[in-house]
Amino acid sequence: MKLLANTQLPKSYQNLTLLWIVIIAMQWIDFTEPLWFSVTTTLVTVTIILMALIEWLLPVQAAWKWTIKIIALLLIWRFILTTYGVYVPFGPLFPDQIRGMALTFTPYIWFSLVAWVLLEAALRLVVTRLRILVFLAAHLVAFTILDSFTRYYLWQNVAWIVFAGLGWLVSANFYEYRRKYPQGWQRLRQSPFKIAVNVFIVFACVLLIGISMPSVSPTLTDPYTAWIKRSGGGGGGPSTLTSALGNSPSAVQEEIVSGYSRDDKTLGDGFEFSYSPVMSIETPVRSYWRGETRRIYSGKGWADLEQEGRDTERYRGGPDAEPLEHEQPGKVETMRVEQIVTMNNDKEYPVLFGGYAIESVELLDERQQADMRWSAKQAELFWNGYRDPGDLPNYPRKYKVVANIPLIPLKELEQASYDTLYPEGAPEEYLQIPNNLPQRVKDLAAEITAEGETPYAKMDLLQQYLRQNYEYTNKPDLTRRRSDDFVDSFLFEIRQGYCDYYSTAMVVMARSLGIPARWVKGYAPGSQPSDEMMMRNPELGRAYNVSNADAHSWAELYFGDYGWIPFEATPGFVSPIMESPEESEDTLTVDTNTDTEVAAAEDSFFSKLDPVVMQRIFVSAVSVLMLWTLYQLRSELYFLWLRLRLGRPLTPEEKTVYETLRLVRRMQRRGFTRGDQETLREAFERWKLERPQLAEVLDPLLLLYEQAMYSSSPSPAAANWRAARELSRKATRLVGGHGWKQAWPLGPKRTLGQ
Repeated sequence: MKLLANTQLPKSYQNLTLLWIVIIAMQWIDFTEPLWFSVTTTLVTVTIILMALIEWLLPVQAAWKWTIKIIALLLIWRFILTTYGVYVPFGPLFPDQIRGMALTFTPYIWFSLVAWVLLEAALRLVVTRLRILVFLAAHLVAFTILDSFTRYYLWQNVAWIVFAGLGWLVSANFYEYRRKYPQGWQRLRQSPFKIAVNVFIVFACVLLIGISMPSVSPTLTDPYTAWIKRSGGGGGGPSTLTSALGNSPSAVQEEIVSGYSRDDKTLGDGFEFSYSPVMSIETPVRSYWRGETRRIYSGKGWADLEQEGRDTERYRGGPDAEPLEHEQPGKVETMRVEQIVTMNNDKEYPVLFGGYAIESVELLDERQQADMRWSAKQAELFWNGYRDPGDLPNYPRKYKVVANIPLIPLKELEQASYDTLYPEGAPEEYLQIPNNLPQRVKDLAAEITAEGETPYAKMDLLQQYLRQNYEYTNKPDLTRRRSDDFVDSFLFEIRQGYCDYYSTAMVVMARSLGIPARWVKGYAPGSQPSDEMMMRNPELGRAYNVSNADAHSWAELYFGDYGWIPFEATPGFVSPIMESPEESEDTLTVDTNTDTEVAAAEDSFFSKLDPVVMQRIFVSAVSVLMLWTLYQLRSELYFLWLRLRLGRPLTPEEKTVYETLRLVRRMQRRGFTRGDQETLREAFERWKLERPQLAEVLDPLLLLYEQAMYSSSPSPAAANWRAARELSRKATRLVGGHGWKQAWPLGPKRTLGQ
């Protein structure tokens, strides 16, 4: 089978191919959206759309088009990552910002680059009918497997791929027909409405058949699910699911995967992401799922509970239990939120998880009583080893947490001085740092925060510095390490790492400045089903699905009467701090009876985009489309202007003359001169000697020009001036030019018979 690219593809066919590829790409983005950070999803989406628009709209030569794409890609990287707070511009553009961008743009840019490469590869390689069929079949098979072997319902994505595939094949067939039977194609072009109606009927029938198919529940369990159930559940046991937040040095590197930490004494090993499920949480408010805190930093990691000690009290829980006691800050209001936690694995954890801070817990898995221990000072709820000889596992499988989410008056806090926050001095137990902590760590902390006038302002500067100056990776290069101190080696030698590195550095550096801080471990919020998935599968609910890949650590800093406030120094993570209603119009008010609507608004993909981002993207897209439309209609607009000027429409003969003379002006700008006494025929003959390839367009154009100027016999003048326009554009493409003018041909690539 001949390649469709054997001949120069018409611009119309290229645009349609691009449209179908983008539709298919969007289905993969829809599938990955719950798995990625929102910033990654936004970056990939904008990359694909922007690259497609540049390819579609800009009538420039390939070299210039690639240059524009690269510049546009760099700009959207900076814009989006800055908007989401992944990168915060700091210092002069060169070298500080350049170095900061180089460190913080990864790994996000790799997703963007891969998306762009795949788009370009599909556009240029999938050019035969056979390749199109193979391409579509591969996508359909992939989505079918994912639909069968994962919890995602992807029928709508499959339908969109079928729609795009039909459109692609119809476009390819029309192009082949046009190439092989140009006269027949000209006949078809005279009846575009009939063609459109027939194509629409075919598409409508296919879609209606798909929509009308009854929903049939599966009668057989797929092999993978059956194997999982037979093997006893979801993934590896404790021997293989080693903590990523605190890895054992003796563990085999290949067996170290992400999960909740049990041992934090030695931090820093690399790990592999594990996406095995942990729990799902039904809640109207996004939160970090808090587990335990650590206070004593050893220089290599964090001391365990035996070393730190805990003052705890027994807690039975239940709907009638007294609220748990807290060290309530005096200047912070709280929001009461219910959270239903359902464990999705058989593992046991030392604590019950919930949003800070837990007020009460009720077990929902048919237990009559429970034995828990509450640490009010650290806001930790320990599961105390309740044993039941029955079928229920030891650790509760489902429980309800009532949490009090603090509403922080950030504007007020930003103005609070050190003496205001700590009139009796900061608590010494949360200022502990090793005696042998390298001085350069303290000096760096002081240098970073020198411009901050208040403790909160200093900590905000410290957080920004860590987020923008160090590379996030789950496999840091430990060969760079020379220092014995974990934080020191991270800041000055390794300069890359994951959450443990950033959070520990934040705590230690804050303490060196006299700000009380503690290290917290638990889980990031996880992901919610998309709006589309909810419509397809409403029984999923709006729960946050948390996997072992969401295991996370962060810092909490103590600000006197304002209490403990989380800080997120790890790039790509956003701490779910809620401001008080008096200071933020965006503060979420919660109605526990409408948690589905609240969560839906929070989970919507477009709601995750910053409004400024959305506004700028919309304005840019509309502007580009308007400019492209005006460019395509430039001849008609000029004729309209002449009509208004002359008080009458131009005749087809006048339009033919105009198109020819406009080509002469273009040729002159490109170095093809015409003498004052030289006729057009003489100029054309001389130009053909300079560029023999121009003969194929200049000869028929001259004929049309002379007919329009001098012939008195009737002719199909309307067709003539359109043919003159196409010949003029083809001549411009053949000539090219010099300098920047060469990059701007004046129209899409078309043939005379098109």
